[in-house]
Order: sequence, then C-alpha cells, then structure tokens
Amino acid sequence: SFDVEKVQTLLLLIVGMFISEQIGSLVSYIRDRLIFNTLIEIEYYLPVRAQQKLVSLSLSYHERENTGNKITKIQRGVDKIDDLLANLSWEVVPTLIQLVATFVILLVVDWRFGVSFLLFAPLFILVTYRVNKKLYPIRKQRYKDYEDASGKLGQSIININTVQSFVQEKRETREYEHIQSMVRFNELKEWFSLLRTNVGRNFIIDTGRVSILLLGIYLVSIGQVTIGTLVFIITLSEKAYFSLYRLSRFYDKIEEGTEAVDRFMSVTNERPEIVNSAHGLKPKNIRGEIAFENLTFAYDESHEPALRDVNFSVKEGSTVALVGPSGGGKTTVVRMIYRHYDPQKGAVLLDGIDLRKYDLYHFRSAIAIVPQEVEIFNSSVRDNIAYAKPKATFAEVKRAAKIANADEFIHHLKDGYDTEVGERGIKLSGGQRQRLGIARAILADPKILIFDEATSNLDSRSEKLIQEAMERVARSRTVILIAHRLSTIRHADKILVFENGQLVEEGSHDELKDARGGMYARLLHLQQLGDVD
Repeated sequence: SFDVEKVQTLLLLIVGMFISEQIGSLVSYIRDRLIFNTLIEIEYYLPVRAQQKLVSLSLSYHERENTGNKITKIQRGVDKIDDLLANLSWEVVPTLIQLVATFVILLVVDWRFGVSFLLFAPLFILVTYRVNKKLYPIRKQRYKDYEDASGKLGQSIININTVQSFVQEKRETREYEHIQSMVRFNELKEWFSLLRTNVGRNFIIDTGRVSILLLGIYLVSIGQVTIGTLVFIITLSEKAYFSLYRLSRFYDKIEEGTEAVDRFMSVTNERPEIVNSAHGLKPKNIRGEIAFENLTFAYDESHEPALRDVNFSVKEGSTVALVGPSGGGKTTVVRMIYRHYDPQKGAVLLDGIDLRKYDLYHFRSAIAIVPQEVEIFNSSVRDNIAYAKPKATFAEVKRAAKIANADEFIHHLKDGYDTEVGERGIKLSGGQRQRLGIARAILADPKILIFDEATSNLDSRSEKLIQEAMERVARSRTVILIAHRLSTIRHADKILVFENGQLVEEGSHDELKDARGGMYARLLHLQQLGDVD
C-alpha cells in the first residue's frame, strides 16, 4: 500500500539535504572569498612594503648586498608566505578540526582505542620534528644558493656588453651552472631525507593501525565490542591517522619555507644606518653654505679612515673643485654632503647647522648630482629628465634640456622626447646620457649642484657641450666639481686637494699651480698642462 506519511518524510529529508547543501555551499563561498581576498591583499602588501623598505635603507646596505640577492629574498619570501597562509586556511585548520573531532569520538566510543592512538601519535610527531630540524642547514644553504644564482644571472645580463666583448659567454654559463648544480645537490639531499622520513612515518602509522585492529579483534572476541562498532572505530582511526599525516606534510612545508620567510624578514627588519630626525628642520630657504668641521670617517672602523680630520668651508653661490689621486676621498666628501653616511667624528654643516638636525628628505631635495655614470631608467627621454620633478610640464622639461645642450640631439631621435631609451639608456651615447643627467639636475632647481667627473671619458665635442651646460647651470648656485681633468676646473673659486683621505692643499688655481712641491702642481705637471692662464 502507498504510505503517504513515509513519502512526506522522505521528501522532507531530500529538501532538508538540499537546503543543507546550499547552506554549506554558501558558507564555503563566504569562507573562500574572505580567504582569497586576504591572500590577494597580502600579495599586494608584502612586495610594496619590501620595496618601500629597500628604497629607504642607507646606501651602505645597497653597496653591501647584491641586487639579485635582494630581489630573490623578496620574491621567494612573498611566495612562501602566500603559500603557507593558503595552506593554513584551506587545509590545516579543517584537517586539525577533523583530527581533534575524530580523536574525541574515538575516546567517547571506547577510550581504549583513543589511548592506542595516543601511543603512536607523539612518536610520529617527534620523528617529523627532529628530521626537519636536521634539514635546516641544508635548506639555509639552498636559499643562499638561490640568491647567488639570481645575483650571478643578473650580473651576466647587466654586464652583457662586457661579457660578449671579451667572449666570456661560456665562462658566465659555466659559473652560473655551477651555482645551479649546488642548488640541485641540496634539493636532492633534502628530498631524499624527506623520502626516507616518509618511510619511517608510514611504518609508525601502519603499526598504529595494526595495534587498533588487534585491540579491536581481541575486544570482539571477548564480547566487549561488536563487529559494527569495530568497523566504525577502524574508519575513525583511518581518518585520524590520515589527518595526522597531512598535518605532518604541512609542517614539512612550514620548516621548508621558514628560511625563505626569515630571509624576507631580514630585509623588512633591516634598520637604516642613517636615521631621519623625527623633528628635523625644514627651513623654507637653504642658502647652500657647506662646512666640514674636524671630520673623520671610515667605511669600516677596522680600516684606515677614508677622510681624516677634514676642515673646509664652501661659501654660498661659489664653485669649489675637489681634486687629487684616486682613492683620495673626493667621492666620500660628496657622500657626506648627501648624508649617505654619518662621520665617526666631527660634522658636516649646512648653512651653519649640523646635517643630522635637518629633515633628511628636505635637505636632500635642495641638492642635485650629475655623476660620472648617469643612471638612466628604461623609459622615455621626457620621463628621465622629469624624474627629478614628476609633475613638471613639457615646457619645463624642454627648457632644462636646452640649458643642458640636450634639446638638439633629442629632436633628432625617432620620437623626440617620447623616445624610449632602453635599459640603462643603452640607446644613447655616453655624452647624451650625461646631458640628460644635467637636464634632470637643472629641473630639480637645486641650491647645491654636484658634478662628479661629469665630463670624463667623453669625446672633445661632448665635453665642450657639457662644460658649457655646467657653466650656465652654475650661476647663482653652490657648485661642487670633482674632476681629474684639471683644465675643467681652473676657474673654480676654490680648489681642494685630497690625498689619502686628508685635505692637503686649498686655494685657487693661480695660488696652487706654482706651489713648490705641492700636490696640485705635481698633478698639473703629470697632465702636461703647464701654465693654463
């Protein structure tokens, strides 16, 4: 006979199951969306935070650390953090809940089976922990090898012109392959250790399963447990051991990723050696008067000072040249003016005030430099000039280019000011890059302008154009020139001669050129300039 009541009950069960499934799907959707949004935010935040940290770190850090190493630390660190958090959200928490719930049910059904599980679980955990700790040095070396490989690859690409010019392609490949072979060796060593560990872990789990089965058979034989209960307990124990195994594999991932995360954190936790004053001075007008007072500085305090007891002053609006043999301390003087480093003794004064009392970014914005090798970005000519002033109008960019004697050659480029110059300005000549550097400095409208051998290694025509641009730019500014070609600085208001970190002479060209036994006079003689009146 047709039982209406049973059919209604069955329909209610079907509807209930359907509603339950939909509620479960909705809960899963909300959970997954929250997790996914969180992971995306982390993927966005961590690289931005790392980049922000890198550009704020002192010059000394960047000179000490390989570029490829820094990039690898950030990329692998972000990847590992994202991977660990994803596993934690989607796998670990549900698996841990399942393990605890299964164990509790085992205890409730029959406490003896729960105790049997507890006898083997700690041993399994101990083996997993100890093996991963033994693998730590291997993983540490592997991540160092990753960074070395990235650094080597980056150097090969950055210096590709030199590599190909000296026919060293095979050598570069051989050296890179050697580093990668070390990565492979450590990876294999690590994975073989984990494979051996898995054999041991599987043995422990299998022994635990057998112990539960034997216990169950015994209890069934004496009538304390039914066959149905035993089947249920075996199913629960399988789930418990499977959950334990999954958690152990995640722990392997945590330990494997810890080194990458630590290396990432070593970047984000790095403290800049040059600390900006919390309430640094921000005067509206910086005049550009510079003074070094009893200044001594060493890059490494265990080595000889790069500058020793240096005293000099630069008047506002004057032009001062720094000359002397290589390694004499000229570039270090410029670094001290920028406060890339702080002296161990003495001080650098700007308008009579110690640089350390200024807001770091405020006083640096009043200084511009044209280095020997101008750093050009892989962008347009216009963007490279406007780097000093991103909101500059095209008219301002063009005016700066004209003053720098760059406008003419820019108009001959394929797309004029919109021409892409290539990585490091590879599509431009050395003289063209220098003139873009001068235009960039002009656009910044600094109170202090530094030319660090801006005309070295250039042909005579490029040198003349740049010299003319430098003279135009120098008006109404404090200018510091570093030069090996003494003919380019003979009209400086003051010449400072450095040797072995000491200021050995000071005066004008006319005062120094005939000083008997003087360093400047010797340099003039070596360059065979004679009397350059």
